[in-house]
Formats: sequence, C-alpha cells, structure tokens
Amino acid sequence: MHPLQNLTVLLVEDTWQIRNLLTSILTQLGFGKVIRASNGAEAIQLIKLMRDNPVKAGFSNIDLVLSDWVMDPVDGPMLLRWIRRHKESPDRFMPFVMISAYSDDARVEMARDLGVNEFLSKPFTVREVARHLEAVVRDGREFCRTSIYFGPNRRRKREAPDMGERRVHKKNGDVIKSSKDFGIRFYPQPRTLISKLVSGGDISPDVLFDWDKLEDMEQDLDRFSEDFMDWTAEYLQQLQVYYKAAADLPEDKRKPPLVKISMIAHELRGQGGVFGYPLISSIAESLFDLTHQMLDRSDDSLKLVKEHLDALKAVLREKVRGDGGGLGIALMQALQMANRKFISRSKASHLVSRRFVLQNSYSQEDLDKRGSEMRKPGHIQKFGDQPSAE
Repeated sequence: MHPLQNLTVLLVEDTWQIRNLLTSILTQLGFGKVIRASNGAEAIQLIKLMRDNPVKAGFSNIDLVLSDWVMDPVDGPMLLRWIRRHKESPDRFMPFVMISAYSDDARVEMARDLGVNEFLSKPFTVREVARHLEAVVRDGREFCRTSIYFGPNRRRKREAPDMGERRVHKKNGDVIKSSKDFGIRFYPQPRTLISKLVSGGDISPDVLFDWDKLEDMEQDLDRFSEDFMDWTAEYLQQLQVYYKAAADLPEDKRKPPLVKISMIAHELRGQGGVFGYPLISSIAESLFDLTHQMLDRSDDSLKLVKEHLDALKAVLREKVRGDGGGLGIALMQALQMANRKFISRSKASHLVSRRFVLQNSYSQEDLDKRGSEMRKPGHIQKFGDQPSAE
C-alpha cells in the first residue's frame, strides 16, 4: 500500500481545468481520497457535513486542504481564516496549502499571517506540487496563538521568539509554553500527518514519492495541455466581449467589464505556464498588471488592453507553444514597447499598478539586451526580465 493511501485531501479550486489537473496529480502521487469543492463556501459546507454526518458526507476526516486564492463567493484566505479561527471549525490545526498566481511577497506574507502551512505559486510543475505536499506532511511545527493569530509557528526552527520570560505549564501530558506578558501560547499539534503515516520512528525521505517517476507524470499530463489552446480561445472570446462592452461605455461606467477582464487575465497568467504555454502567462500577467486596480479606464488604457488581446490572438493563430522562440520574443518586445509608450504619454499612468510601471521602465537599449539574453540557450522567458549586467 502506498504510504499516502490513508490520507484525504480537500481540493478547493474554481477553474475546472486546474481542478481536474490537480486531482490527477494528487491521485498519481498516491493520496487515497480527493474531495473537491469549487469555492470556499462549498468547502466549508463539506467540512460541516463531515463534522455532523460523516456517513452522509462519505468521509470522516480531512488530512489537508489545497486551496486556490481567488474564488467567489468565499476565497482562499476567507476559508483559511474560518478553519483557523471560527468556533465551528472541527480542526483548527488542519494543514493548509494556498495556491495562487499572486506570488509577490505581500501576498505570501498575508497568507502566512492567516496561518498557512505552505504557499504554492502558479504556474507550477508536478515536482513543485510534490515538494510542497511533502513539506506539509512532514511539518511538525507547533502552533502559535496570539490575540490576532493562530497557525504554525512561523519560525521554521523549533524555537520561540525571544520575548522575555517564558513559563512552561503541563496539561494532560502536553507541554504548553506561554509568555504571559505578550499573550503568546504554543501548542503541539494533536497529531501530525507524518505520525499518522508512520509510528515508532522516522521514515526515509524517499518513501512518500518516487521522485524518478515525476518526470513520467509530467509527460502523462500532456493530455491536459492539448486542450489548453481551446480553453484559451474561449477565454479570449470572453475578453473580447468585455472589451467591447467597456469601449461602448463612458469612462465612469467601465469598471464592471474591466473587473471581468482582470479576473480572466489572472486565471490565464496562472494556467499558461502550468499547461506548457508560458508565453500566454507572460501576456496575461501584463494584462492583469494593467487592469487589476481598475483606476485607469481611459481610452488609452482600452487601446492597450486591445493590444494585449491581439497578442493573445497571435499566439492562438500561430499555435505557439513554450516561449515561442523568435516570435515570442518579438511579441513580448512589441507589447512592452506599447506599455512603455502608454506609461510615458498617459496622464493617468499613475493609476495603474506600480508593478506594471516597474516592469515596463526599460530603455530601448535594455530591450535590445533583453532580446539577446532571451536567445541564449536555457533562458526561461518571463515578462519584464531585466537584462543581465555586462
């Protein structure tokens, strides 16, 4: 029997493509049961049903949660907050992995402040999924409670912050360390996942996953990639509908369709790299950075949105996979030049995200250097890559 066969995973993901992909990955990695929910609200209902009527739910425990960040009506952070702090949560120690295309330091820190165990960035590979899941299974950190936080001790080492006198109390055989002055209490996990799998000692690092077979799993997942261009074509149709809706409205009425454009761009930037189309992720990332604050609704901004849609259309038309080679470089350089023009000419450029401005603040000489770097073997294209210093 596979060592993970007795573990149940709650997978919470609103896009069916990623949900199906992760279900396949989790099953092939050896997890015995994968419970699926399409948003945080549905996940909470499943957890409550398990607590109140496990027979009806079809499962009696959830060993770990794997959840996307952006979902409606309840997103990943709200779900994590409910699990960690709500009185109706049946297990506040439940291991939690957050998945998101938001991989900036601020988002990662926010997830940590809510009590996440691991943070998996999109786009991801099978190996990255396995690495984060193994970290969760082996995570034996004690939990920390303050007036505003409950979750794993954010120090990876088994030590507490130096905050003055610490007193140790014994209760029911468990050791609870506290610092009375600062209101901090530490709790050992009632039962870690690794202790559930193995009793009487540690297990070999190679037992959980056969790392040599992960490459084969990547190949098996090509069937998902074959359908991705069809999904992208559907996304592009939706983007064009929302673009036209925004163009037909006065500036002060354009927010709703621009919100939709931003949400679709967010999905695409996370999915492209996962399914073998990093060029689509790069274009979508730029579109998201342009639109996600929804403060600039000018005609100039809409023209730039259209240039992003035209770039996506070119990728679909040419069926470009990977980084697109010379065509990919040309598309990204043309798009970045358009972005730079917008920043330099638009009076409302301060209304777009700071990241968008920083990613497009290079000179023509920088762009030429970047093109040379991207032509070197082994370069992984990423939008806004800075040219290496010479």
